[in-house]
Parts: sequence; C-alpha cells; structure tokens
Amino acid sequence: MIKRLPIFVLTGLLLWPLSFAGAQFDKMSDEAQNLSGLVLDHAVFYDPPSGKIRLELYYQFYNFVLQWLPVGDQYVGKYEVVIRVKDKNGRQVDSYTRQRRISVSDEARTRSRTDFRTNQVSFLLDPGKYRIALSLRDENSSVMLYREIKLKLKGTKNRKPTLSDIEFVMTARHNSQDSSVFSKGNLTVVPLVSREFSSDLNRNRLLYYLEIYQGSDSDESVFVEATVRRRWGSMVYRDSMTVSLEASVVRQLREISLDSLAPGDYTLELRLRGRRHKKLDERVTGFSIAWTQDAMLRSDYGSTLNLIGLIAEPNEISKLGKLKTYEERFDGITEFWLRRDPTPGTSTNEVRQEFFRRVRFVNRAYSFMRQQGWRTDRGRIYIKHGEPDEIDDYPFAPNSHPYQEWHYYRDGRYRRFTFVDENEDGDYRLVYPYDGLYMRPDF
Repeated sequence: MIKRLPIFVLTGLLLWPLSFAGAQFDKMSDEAQNLSGLVLDHAVFYDPPSGKIRLELYYQFYNFVLQWLPVGDQYVGKYEVVIRVKDKNGRQVDSYTRQRRISVSDEARTRSRTDFRTNQVSFLLDPGKYRIALSLRDENSSVMLYREIKLKLKGTKNRKPTLSDIEFVMTARHNSQDSSVFSKGNLTVVPLVSREFSSDLNRNRLLYYLEIYQGSDSDESVFVEATVRRRWGSMVYRDSMTVSLEASVVRQLREISLDSLAPGDYTLELRLRGRRHKKLDERVTGFSIAWTQDAMLRSDYGSTLNLIGLIAEPNEISKLGKLKTYEERFDGITEFWLRRDPTPGTSTNEVRQEFFRRVRFVNRAYSFMRQQGWRTDRGRIYIKHGEPDEIDDYPFAPNSHPYQEWHYYRDGRYRRFTFVDENEDGDYRLVYPYDGLYMRPDF
C-alpha cells in the first residue's frame, strides 16, 4: 500500500515544458504542483551587452504552504529561498538567497489556496548545460519545498534574426524609472508563473512578452506570426505583425482577447519570418484558460449547468436551464452563488472561489484522453467533497486491477470511495457504493 506523502515534501520539476536555445527539462505532475503550492517557470533571453544568456527564473507560492504565527493583530510568515546554479560537472557557478518576513491581517488568508506571491531571479550564463535547484524553507516549521530544472543553453551568436522565449504576463506597465527585478527596458513585466489566464485576474486578455534579436546579417524588418491551438491541435486564433528591427533588441508586449477562447489547455506558436516569408525562428509553448463562471457562460452554457449540477439542487438546474439570454443566465448563475456565499456583502465568495479552484485542479490532475477532469469519476468526487484526508494507492495490486481508495473523515462522517482502473489505461472508475457511506475504515 502506497500512502500519499504530506504535501510539503513533494518534489519535482516544472509545469508546462518549453524550450529555447536547446533548453530541456522534465515535467513534474500537475497534481503534485497544485498540491505542493510552489510553482516554477522560466524563460531564456539574450543579453547583448554582456554577450551572455539571461536566464529568468520565476517562482510563485501560495499562502497555505507557510505556517503563520499570530503576532498582535497580524499573522506572520517567514521563509527563505535558496537557488543554486550548477554546471554539467556539478560545480556551482551562481546562487541566490533571500529571506523574507511577511504578514496578513486575516487568519483565513493564511490557509488560502488562491493568494500567492511571485518573484523573479535572473542569472547571466554562458552556453552549456545547467542544473538549477530552488528550495523554499518555511522558517516557522522548518518544512522545505524543492524544485529542480535542467537546461541546455546554446550560443548567442546569430547572423539571422531570432526570438527569445515567450514569457506569459500577469501584469505589465510602461515605466522608464522602474528598477525592479521585473524591469525590461522601459517596461515592467510581472510573469504569470502558473500560465493560467482568467477574466478575473487578467481582464479578459492574454498577455505575453518576447524579444526579437537583430542578428549580424539582419533584414530591416521581420514578420511575426502568432497562432493559438487547442490542446488537441485545432487552430482558434491567428494574427501577424510586421516589426522593424531598429535596435539590437526589439521588445514586444502583445495581447490576445480571451473572449473567443473556452476554458482548457492551449499552445501558443510564434514564427519569425523574413524575406519571401522564409521562416527564421519559432517558439511553441503551452498555457491554459481558467475554468471560471464568466469563461463558461461565454463558451458553453450547457456544460456550465452540468458542472454546477454537481453541487446544485435539481430544481435549481431546471430553472437555470430555462434562461435564454446571456444577461438572464449571468444573473441566474450569480444568484446561484449568492445563495451559497458564506460572507455576503464582501467582495469574495469563498464557496465559488473554492469550487472553481477544485475544477481547475481536477482538469489538471484527472483529465483522461479527451475527457476533461471534471467529467471523470475522481474529478466529480473531488469537486463535491474536496481533497481527501487520505489516499491509498495500489498501482500494482497482485491479482487485481490498479485501484485507489479515498478516505474522508474531517467532518465527523466517514466516507470511502474506491476507484478501479479496469482497463489499466489510467481511467479510474468509481465503484459501489457511489456515495461512499456505510463503509468501515480499513486503517
């Protein structure tokens, strides 16, 4: 029997693999990323003044990973971040250490799975292979989170114009006097480390940043083509722009409307073309559109009703199904959540917020083939009941199919759900009893 490890000791690598100048690394499971609360990403750029490669490392962690101690009318958290950069021979070539003391006034925020902190650390490196290790240590509990990536960086001497990596952006502004870690020329660019866009956070737009490098044998202008595809390959967006190469580095902050994009996973493809439309360079990387009320209402009202039907009363879905216009549906869904708001009158509806957090999680963790995670048996149980108090995983059970048992006992009523992978293809199906009740604990 394999028990789930405590969430703070899960280790692994990086969400959403990308590549630039030969950068390569393994992928940590999306489930482990979400459980651990520490998300890591990076992008690679050239630095013409130094002739080196600028590696930007982005990390983000959620409040719940820290132990917060009451101090007066505040709750205080303390942490230390250490980053070590080693070459292919294991020799440390650079490092970074940061200690911080932070505070919040609301005890509920200390447990938040939506409040997070973002930072960026940059390193100037020569071409070569590297291993970058990041550790985040909670100084109140001494618990440590760990991430590691491997990179192979190619040289920076290019005759033809080239592209940098794509950096997805949470927020950006023009500010020539800003000297923060997020500065890029006259821009301040804060990375979206999770690569998950939502209308709530990003004002219904996808922002991304890139750099175009002139090269020594440059055209006067180049053509940048952007294409967005669904996870399964169908194109949903395309645009193009001519860019004048008036400097050695041309910085581009670009946006795409989210209005026509349904929730789910996508890839962004950038192609740099020169004379006669000849391809000079390209970048392909992934992102996602968050499952939110607004995104679902715009894209698929039927799925919206099926999804909230997991927690709704039958008569509620019947009434909502009779609404015709967007405005009627928006008002009806808004009222649905208002009836469940534990703190009416505040700007946050904690129940709705937690619901869509669970939806986003199961779509990462339990999607199977082309079936979205919230439609799977494990996804539905997670959305209805939340994170199990304990999971027993039997991936190699003798004389039986792989199966999992999920245990819930935090609210005083014991439930056990059993999921069996009968076809041994990763599709775990719920078996009777479907409500998980009237089961005896087996631990």
